[in-house]
Amino acid sequence: MTASKPLTLEFITSKAEEEQIASPNFKQVKLTKKFLMPKVKELEADMLALRAAFDQGFDISTNKYGKTYPEGFCQEITLGVKELLEKQLPQAKTPGLMALRDFIAQGGLAKRIWGNLRHQYFQNAFQFGNLYVDVANDTVTITKPKVEILPLAKARMFPINEYDGYADVAEKYWKGQVYPNRILPDLAVMFPLFLITPNGKVALHANYQTILYRNMQFDFALAEKFLMRSKRRDMQLPKQHLERLVNEFGARSEPIDDAELKQYFDSARGSALRFDSTRCQALLDRAIAL
Repeated sequence: MTASKPLTLEFITSKAEEEQIASPNFKQVKLTKKFLMPKVKELEADMLALRAAFDQGFDISTNKYGKTYPEGFCQEITLGVKELLEKQLPQAKTPGLMALRDFIAQGGLAKRIWGNLRHQYFQNAFQFGNLYVDVANDTVTITKPKVEILPLAKARMFPINEYDGYADVAEKYWKGQVYPNRILPDLAVMFPLFLITPNGKVALHANYQTILYRNMQFDFALAEKFLMRSKRRDMQLPKQHLERLVNEFGARSEPIDDAELKQYFDSARGSALRFDSTRCQALLDRAIAL
């Protein structure tokens, strides 16, 4: 989020859509069938080679939330492979990448996607036409193949467009518990939920690009809906976590009611918060600092 200039609805919408799964139309299905399906094994081999190149250059001793590479590193791997792919594609010499280059040249869709995989995980992957291409397939179960290519429908990857669905996956993926944020109400318009992980870490969610900007796109309606109508709306943080947030971050000692909470949303909309990059960045910084 850039603090140097105002945000626009066009920019916010583009960020909200950037990682979203696209519904393949007839053209994408036809191009996939013509260019990619005849070379799908070669494409898999080339993507595996890119993954191997990334692995070789990455510090695999890196620890992330107590996990060692590759477990939990789906974003880093996918972004890294994307960078390598973009460098190699214009001068492609291998059959799989040549097929992908020709596919894109004819109008084929190739993008990075992020979403809900099989209602169990958050996952980063690629969409090539109507193919799902996962170069970080071993980041949950490390014994799985590193690369997986499937028809998009068979992959069962779904977009994340609201916080209830996000919360359901978050609890499964991080094995934690989600609670509504009614104690830091000025942050709630952008970060409407807490996640407590099994090791006791408390974090405000979500600063993932897609859901963060989707909420801003709809002027914080997604956060408001979650806090007002979610099945989790009346859940309260355990006492020990609440006390720490009160003492260290100035949180309310009691959850605020709907009427007061609505005032924060009305104020955010009335002051055009979603277009104010400086204030949005300040809220993001506070959420991350938690």
